[in-house]
Amino acid sequence: MRAGVKKKSYNLDREKIERVRRLFHAKTGTEAIHKALEKTIEDREIEEALDTLLRAGHFRTVYP
Repeated sequence: MRAGVKKKSYNLDREKIERVRRLFHAKTGTEAIHKALEKTIEDREIEEALDTLLRAGHFRTVYP
């Protein structure tokens, strides 16, 4: 197993995993989950950066 990877057991919706697998063109459910987690973290980091820029006055909110 790769460093930083811990084997865990979760109860997840099979249909959602399959949908994410197709969306990310992942070969396995595990790969799909990894890609979905990476995307979620990336999206949150972008939101936080944009919020920081908005608070600093670099942008203005057009659509509330």
